[in-house]
Amino acid sequence: MRFFSDLPEEGEFVVIEIQEIHEHSASANLMGYDESGLLHISEVSRSWVRDISQHLDEGERTVAQVVEVEDDDTVNLSLKRVNDNQKREAMDEWNKEKKADKFLNKVADRTGKDVEELYEEIAFPFQKEYGTTFEGFEYAAMEEVDFDSLGIDGGLAEAITEVANENISLKQVDMEGEMTIEVPGGKGVDAVKDALDVGEKAEISYVSAPQYSITVWGRNAEDAKERMDKTLDSVRESIEESGGTFSFEKK
Repeated sequence: MRFFSDLPEEGEFVVIEIQEIHEHSASANLMGYDESGLLHISEVSRSWVRDISQHLDEGERTVAQVVEVEDDDTVNLSLKRVNDNQKREAMDEWNKEKKADKFLNKVADRTGKDVEELYEEIAFPFQKEYGTTFEGFEYAAMEEVDFDSLGIDGGLAEAITEVANENISLKQVDMEGEMTIEVPGGKGVDAVKDALDVGEKAEISYVSAPQYSITVWGRNAEDAKERMDKTLDSVRESIEESGGTFSFEKK
């Protein structure tokens, strides 16, 4: 798997493979980038390190944080600044990107395109839009990718969606709540109707005046909350512009 940028950003957590171990440092491949990084002995452990070779092995894969990217593109790394959760999340993301690499190969088989072409046409646009290639395929499985805006043509979009549906099992998380909406005046009914027209972003049902239930779904709790917040903001803004009142209570 490759990333669209040539170098990682400062503060980023990256998967590395130790190349060579020296007396006071080690060089490492930055997985997904065409660059190497430098790990100084002082950044290997929170405790004092006398012999760096006692802490690292050549060929070992682990997670480091990018401390600094110098003007000559030297990438300085740290192991001691990475906690267990950050390491686990970075490795999980990398493993998902390796799965996405297999997805690209499947798309290549269906379209007759070269995988290197598909990095430019699929992987990099997905990374820029969603953060990772794998997340792009997840959104494709949920039929929530605007392929036109990403410059992906219809035939390629169809192949991406097919591969995503065949290889990704969506375990969606739902979030529910109840809205209280009141709009005075003769046009109140129409104002509420317009405000609740949110398309497929959420499922909204009438409970009893002035209550309405709302349910949204996401790939995880964070995604569901983001979708809920955006939908509520849209409804609130529309209702308040009509001179009404809006409140929400999460279930």
